[in-house]
Amino acid sequence: MSQKKLSTRSLLDLVDLFEQSSQSTVNADGQRIYGVPGWVLSGISSLSDKQLEAWTDCVGYSTFFPAPCGEDRVAVEIKEDDDPDRYSYRCPETFRKKYISAATVAVRSVRATDFLNYLADLLEIPQALRRGIDTATVGNVFWNIGKMRVAGLQVDVWVARNLSSSMDGVFQHLQNSALPDQGVVLSTSGALPAIIHPPRQYRVIPIRDVLIRHASFPHIDADLIHRILVAAPGAKIEASLPVRFDPYSKTLVIATKSSKPWLIKGPKQIDAVRYLFEQFKNGRRWVPAGEILADVYGTKESGRSRRMQNLFSGNTFWQDYIVNNDDGEYGFNLE
Repeated sequence: MSQKKLSTRSLLDLVDLFEQSSQSTVNADGQRIYGVPGWVLSGISSLSDKQLEAWTDCVGYSTFFPAPCGEDRVAVEIKEDDDPDRYSYRCPETFRKKYISAATVAVRSVRATDFLNYLADLLEIPQALRRGIDTATVGNVFWNIGKMRVAGLQVDVWVARNLSSSMDGVFQHLQNSALPDQGVVLSTSGALPAIIHPPRQYRVIPIRDVLIRHASFPHIDADLIHRILVAAPGAKIEASLPVRFDPYSKTLVIATKSSKPWLIKGPKQIDAVRYLFEQFKNGRRWVPAGEILADVYGTKESGRSRRMQNLFSGNTFWQDYIVNNDDGEYGFNLE
């Protein structure tokens, strides 16, 4: 598997690292460098060392390290060692020399171009419409990554980080009358306070809010982006369920497969999907097969399917939409 392939959990951690990559420290030459130190990276379990190498660059080494001191940590100065793979410091408790690996104090920064292109891929922005990814528009915190299609319209998409400190510059840029009046600003930070409204018809949306819940691999909720764009500024918009079932048209739509709605045929199959959807709305991701079949058939014994495979016999693609978790439980396939 390519080290660039991310799970939803690892993308969320990468979003946080991209946000933190705007933090600065000073290296041994007195130069300011921007990135995340190794002792922070080591606490991220969702990204392997190979993935961190694939997504980040080493931009230098910190001049301090938070060394253990009792139940706390104290910032201590670190020094280069004859061994290039390690650094040394004085223990704040014993004053003895101790060693740490160079990787622990290495400062790594997420490659902006790779990260922004990955987001553009998720948003299905065509290569021809991507602009501004290679060069930040404001400082090292604000990029135009192109135009995405939202409900038939093409809308400018921007990515911003460290908005708490860069908001003035970002909002001032968006006031430019040469820009479209409407656009999406995806933030690697959290949500803005309710009293702060972006200029014109721009909407600031945390990236984590538009990732489809429950999906193992990243998918963007384009429907949610559309609803935020057409809502009043500051309006509270709830995330869409990644699954929709219309009992009248007998159609199941899964957000990660929105281009392939499932028109369900057969009353028993419809009843099974309806029951699974009701449980999903109530927060149950997985439901035992026996429970589903019991709801479909009730107390009826004759002609009763004993397995989900029998219930959906004759349907060659039902497993594209409903999957088994290997514990005898079934749920919607969100991949």
